[in-house]
Amino acid sequence: MNTTALEQTPPRLPCTLVTGATSGIGRALALQLADAGVPVIALGRNPEALRALAAHSPLVTPCAADLAQIDSLPALAARLVAQHPGLGCLVNNAAIQNDLRLDDARCDSACIRHEVDVNLVAPMVLTQSLLHHLQARGSACIVNLSSGLAHAPKRSAAVYSATKAGLHLFTQALRVQMEGTPVRVVEAVMPLVDTPMTAGRGRGKLPAEQAARQLIAGLRAGQADIRIGKARWLPWLQRWAPGVLARILQRG
Repeated sequence: MNTTALEQTPPRLPCTLVTGATSGIGRALALQLADAGVPVIALGRNPEALRALAAHSPLVTPCAADLAQIDSLPALAARLVAQHPGLGCLVNNAAIQNDLRLDDARCDSACIRHEVDVNLVAPMVLTQSLLHHLQARGSACIVNLSSGLAHAPKRSAAVYSATKAGLHLFTQALRVQMEGTPVRVVEAVMPLVDTPMTAGRGRGKLPAEQAARQLIAGLRAGQADIRIGKARWLPWLQRWAPGVLARILQRG
C-alpha cells in the first residue's frame, strides 16, 4: 500500500448542513461538496430553488426553513439529526445585508431585528441546538462565514457590520469552549464576493465558485482561520495600515 499517497489524499468531509444554500456562496459550496462525494443538507427559504439545487445531485437533500423564525430552530435541528445521524459539519453561511443608513426611514426596528436574527442569532441558536450531537461524534466541524466588515465597518451597513463582528467574536469564544472536544470551530473570512446580495456594489468581486473552492480547500487542510481571496491581506492591513483598511471597507 502506498502510504505516501494516502497521506496526500485530502480527508473527506462528513455530511454537511449549509445554510443559505440556494444562491451565492452557499449554492456553490453545496454543489462542490456534493461533487466531491459529501452528503449535503441544503437549507434555504425558497422550496423551488431548493428543488432545482437538489436536481443537480442525489447527495443534496433540500431543507426549506426560515432562519428568522428563531424559536423553530431547535426543533429543526432535532429533526435533521434524527434524519441524518451522520451530520458532522455545520456551515453558517446565510446572511442578509440591508444596505441602509440608520437614519434612512426604511431602517426601522423590524428591519434591524430581522437582519440581526438571520445573521447572528440564528447561527448561535442553530449551533447550540446541534452542539451535543456534534460533540458525540469522533470529529465534527462548525464553520462560520465572517467578513472583513467585522473589523472595519461599511458606511451604509452598520447593522450588517455589527452582526459580522458579533459572529467573529462568537466564533472565537466557541473555539475556546470547544478545546479538548472533537468539534473544530472555523472562521472563514470572506472578501467582496459576487453574489445576489452584492449585486451593483463594489468592484473586483471574487466569483462565488472560487470562494467556495478556497473554503473547502481550507477545511480539508485543517485551517482554523480561512481567509478567502483578498481577505488574506486583512491581518497585515489591520496591523500596518488600519486607515487604508477602513477606507477600503467603507466603500464596499
